[in-house]
Amino acid sequence: MGQMQSKEKLMFNHVRSGNVEGIRALCLEGANLEWMDKEGNTPLILACKKSKLYDVAQTLIELGANVNAHPPAPRDATPLYHAARRGLEKTVKLLLSNGVNYDCQTPLQQARYYKYTKVVRAIENHICVFSGWMREFYGPSLLGVFAPQLLSRRVWVVIIPTSSIYPKPYKFELVVYASLKDAQPRVVMALRNPHLKEPEEMHPNTSVTIVDNDNKKKSLKLAPSIEEGRQQLKWFCDACKGIPQPVRPPVVVQTVLPSAPPLADYDTEAVEEGPMHYPLSGSTTPSASVGGGNTEDGGSSGQCLICMDAPSDGICVPCGHVAGCMSCLTQIKSHASECPICRANIHQVMKVYRV
Repeated sequence: MGQMQSKEKLMFNHVRSGNVEGIRALCLEGANLEWMDKEGNTPLILACKKSKLYDVAQTLIELGANVNAHPPAPRDATPLYHAARRGLEKTVKLLLSNGVNYDCQTPLQQARYYKYTKVVRAIENHICVFSGWMREFYGPSLLGVFAPQLLSRRVWVVIIPTSSIYPKPYKFELVVYASLKDAQPRVVMALRNPHLKEPEEMHPNTSVTIVDNDNKKKSLKLAPSIEEGRQQLKWFCDACKGIPQPVRPPVVVQTVLPSAPPLADYDTEAVEEGPMHYPLSGSTTPSASVGGGNTEDGGSSGQCLICMDAPSDGICVPCGHVAGCMSCLTQIKSHASECPICRANIHQVMKVYRV
């Protein structure tokens, strides 16, 4: 017994010093990779506490170390917990890609608390049932009826299970971030039998209102981030209800037609930094339409989408949307500086002459 114990202690010494070859040799001699010291550390837990021991953690996993190992309560801290608490993004991704399935929520809370944004994104991508850009409505409801684009903001929305420790069915929560650069959410709402006010099948409205059952006065109104987003909205509503989601489609990067200038800020943040973004079936590429008749940008009547009175004669640059009259678009550029349709930054407003 004493010989076995000394062998395990030697394993810990090799982990601390980063001696990968020594670890492999001890493993061949029968060393127990799950041996736990008095502080509740396994060799893998110890390796996940320092960034310089990433290669050691990788080696231990290759040799069969349990990525879900944890000491008894009250410590009960997994390798993922220690890596997330220290902001070790590379180690966190290593663990997630090798079968972590025990309590991802506590490490996520630690990453949020210490503001490790990339770690938060990595864990949420691993456990979420929905994630993507949406529009959140705010302000007086009356104004929202007449000028919804002026009273909405682009937010990153995630739906995750509240616990992975207990058997299914899981309980879920809705998490809203102001941007992908934020580690701490602006809104967290429990989804226990959520009350959803969904749009009717043929209704032009494409927004959903979620009412918090714990606080009836607390509600959230969300819509797809781009037009023709009914498929995204359906995915979102199904996820809120706990309905199993289909296999996630791959990320689709929308490109711009040659007739319009390139979009500098059109959802590139979601593609580069975000965990995933649901593509919209049948989605179209935004283009600058300056002709008359039915257009995506100006509506069937060619009226301003904001004041609904003046003709739609202003084009947002660089996105190319004919979104309203010159007066309204100029005011938006001076305040919000976002296109009312796609939320891309407005660098310039130009007048369109219809013939």
